Amino acid sequence: MTSVVQWGKKALADRELIYVYLCHEAGVEIANTVDEKLDAMATLLEHTPMAGVQTGTLPHQRKLIMPRLPFIMVYAVDINIVRVVRVLHTARNVASRYSRH
Repeated sequence: MTSVVQWGKKALADRELIYVYLCHEAGVEIANTVDEKLDAMATLLEHTPMAGVQTGTLPHQRKLIMPRLPFIMVYAVDINIVRVVRVLHTARNVASRYSRH
């Protein structure tokens, strides 16, 4: 069964900040490549919403570590809906709030 992926406001803002930062620091080509990989991860979650590991205190909250990129995608799984909550750089302190302790 396929799930619908919805991007939350904070996740969209994270994605935009990542894109702008990469454009400035590495160029448009790199920014486009990373953004395409974010899309690919969302597509993965459409087909396998439990691909990530459980994280945080809520049982439906999960995180997906992006291969070869320093980002994690924090998301929540409901029936047939995956809500991307945040896209965080692994070096950010805020990422610890979404990690298991």
